[in-house]
Amino acid sequence: MDKKNQSEFTAYFKRNFWRTSSFTSGFLLMLCDCVTIMLSIGISFFIINFINHSWINFRSFYTYGIYLPPILAVFYAAGLYPGFVLPPEDEVKKFSICTFFAFVGIALSIKVEDADDKIPLMVALILATPFASLMLPLGREVARHQFGKHKWYGVPAVIYESGKSGMFITERLMKRPDFGYKPAIIIDSKADGISVLNGIPVYPPSVEIFEEIKKRGIKVAILCDYEPDITDINSYYRYTIQIPKIQDTNTITMNVRDFGGILGFSSTHNLTKGFGLLLKRAVDLFILLLSSPVTVPVIAVVAAIVKLTSEGPVFYGHKRIGKNGKEFKCWKFRSMVVNADKMLDKILAENPDMRAEWERDRKFTNDPRVTKIGKILRKTSIDELPQFFNILVGEMSFVGPRPVTTPELTKYGHKKDFILSVQPGLSGMWQISGRSDTGYEERITLDSYYIQNWSIWLDLWIICKTIYVVIKGKGAY
Repeated sequence: MDKKNQSEFTAYFKRNFWRTSSFTSGFLLMLCDCVTIMLSIGISFFIINFINHSWINFRSFYTYGIYLPPILAVFYAAGLYPGFVLPPEDEVKKFSICTFFAFVGIALSIKVEDADDKIPLMVALILATPFASLMLPLGREVARHQFGKHKWYGVPAVIYESGKSGMFITERLMKRPDFGYKPAIIIDSKADGISVLNGIPVYPPSVEIFEEIKKRGIKVAILCDYEPDITDINSYYRYTIQIPKIQDTNTITMNVRDFGGILGFSSTHNLTKGFGLLLKRAVDLFILLLSSPVTVPVIAVVAAIVKLTSEGPVFYGHKRIGKNGKEFKCWKFRSMVVNADKMLDKILAENPDMRAEWERDRKFTNDPRVTKIGKILRKTSIDELPQFFNILVGEMSFVGPRPVTTPELTKYGHKKDFILSVQPGLSGMWQISGRSDTGYEERITLDSYYIQNWSIWLDLWIICKTIYVVIKGKGAY
């Protein structure tokens, strides 16, 4: 690296990266967690106070801010800071367990006090646990997306690749700055010279560029099928992440097994276990019961609106393929005109562009068959509320791969039987990752990830994220 290239890289780095430490990012997420914890306690205190205002003083929840430092210390010990690229199900699990023991511990400490209102206080603190368990990861998700827009969030990372093998992860990190790792430089072992990829400098490996990286204090290296020796890389960087380009095994539940000095990795398909299926079904029924005071009136009102604004039936049952290839009717509010099938045939025959879009996504971005009310129902995802009936009778779950039509199965190739091995879902990894904005290849990858990594914590995370996505209306049309 000559002096000109060195000065250009120095200027580029200072312009785009505020610092190389994750302290600022972790500290800001910690402050967000503090707000969420206090909000959770405040909600639970408000509920108890609302039931009987003489039981508890609502405003007294502020005094419990004194417990924030030990709670945050527990979070830190659980590996929740700085909070970069944590698997969502792992984050939900850790928050749930940590907040449970923290609030129960505080409640038990109150029990030994000599106070008249200690029972209501204990109930309020324990009641805060489910609120905190759900609001903490959801609050973090919102915070990370907002923080990611600024250069002071996250840390620079060096991408090591061999012949563009790391392009897929580079593009993902640039698209998702909320992940926290921001590509600062790419070292390509097969590069002929210095170049630029989407604003990121690309260098062949050399002693000079390695010394420049050290001078900048970059602490994170991401290796993507990097072929040269990595001894120096492992010895210098504080954090090294190896990402294989072929993501055939994308489970986070792998455990180490020792065969007399030979290491192996095992993973478990939890959705084949009886207890896991029973727990998943119990959660579905609980959510149905909990949401019924809201969903039942909404379904009744929307049904009346659909009936009054367009001719035809209120509900539409579309044939889909469920678990083990069993066909069922997936219910929705009718959002199209009654002769939609005939209109589709005409559109496909007369409009090549729309035919290509249909063959790719099985959807139209601007579907002329959708009614005015139907557009609102689709944008808000209210059209899918009747699928609560499918969940009630056990044809679907709240979370799972989206049910597919028979023609769509050809797109799944050898993954078909794997995707159909579980109950389809009202929401899932695909739906919270852009829904209609993602293609089939990514959809299959996301559904496969869900099946391989299922846990009750992942379901809880997806349900929380679904609420966020529906409010934003992202990818729905």
